[in-house]
Amino acid sequence: MRFIQENGFSVLVGRQEACQRWLAANEERIARSYPEGTEYLGTYVTVFTSEKTAGAFRVLERLGSYADIDKLAAMMKDDTTEYAKVWREFNQFIDPDPHADWSLVLLKGATDATVWDIEPAG
Repeated sequence: MRFIQENGFSVLVGRQEACQRWLAANEERIARSYPEGTEYLGTYVTVFTSEKTAGAFRVLERLGSYADIDKLAAMMKDDTTEYAKVWREFNQFIDPDPHADWSLVLLKGATDATVWDIEPAG
């Protein structure tokens, strides 16, 4: 199976440039922290979107199964993993306000997804 997970978030006001510098220095480290079968695809800033409250920043990850979600969650809870260490460092830039814009999307490859033809009503 093929999945892309998109995590949208807001960076603290006045910390966008520092966040960009931190990412420039640490993206290779982030990528290396991912376990086999998963991949960090990068952190992006939205140029335009129709989503009004999804957050301006997005982290994209490639996953190979639903189980990879649990694998990454377990690694995040284990302070000894480089994965947890690097994401905890990154959290200094994320706006913790519960009203800040954020989003979470899981996309499944179209050829792997279950789809049905639906007949029009009436």
